[in-house]
Amino acid sequence: YIFQHPATYFWNKETYPAWRLVLDTLGNSVALISLSLVLAILIGVPLGILLALSRRKASSTVMLSLSVLGISTPSFLLGMFFWVINIQIHNHFQIKALPSAGFGWDGHLVMPVLVLAMRPLAQIAQVTYVTLSDILKQDYLRTARAKGLPWHLIRDRHALRNILIPILNTLGTSLRFSLASLPVVEYFFAWPGVGLTLLEAIS
Repeated sequence: YIFQHPATYFWNKETYPAWRLVLDTLGNSVALISLSLVLAILIGVPLGILLALSRRKASSTVMLSLSVLGISTPSFLLGMFFWVINIQIHNHFQIKALPSAGFGWDGHLVMPVLVLAMRPLAQIAQVTYVTLSDILKQDYLRTARAKGLPWHLIRDRHALRNILIPILNTLGTSLRFSLASLPVVEYFFAWPGVGLTLLEAIS
């Protein structure tokens, strides 16, 4: 499987060097996954912090709903949902629609990255919310407030620093979610990466 390959493959109606095919498709997939994880962190962490610091009962309901929807919604259904939103925005506001499928380092990235980011985003937001909510109840934070330390100092130096390790751990498991969804997302949006190539090779 590893060493006895031909030097070239007939791929997309042209002769393609084997290693170039691997590197191109792998690069496309890595870019898609990396962007989706960065987006998940940029939205999920502030969202989890915001809901934890609000300390309202509604916050836990919002977080639970987001987690359930984000983690359990299938990628193809989310992709179809984004297609519908894309068309509705185009029709109502006369804004140029995003490309619905295909490859390109421009608007073609938006919908596949959003779909791939949804599960990691929900998981990262949930872990951030739960971890920070637990930390805010700790005795050492109450002691710091009793000593007269300003709240922003307690929040930034003590509370937020302690949520970094759980977030990094969650990022590792989020990569698993992204890899599991990758073939479906690439097939759905015709993105020429490892997942789509794998499905085409199998068929």
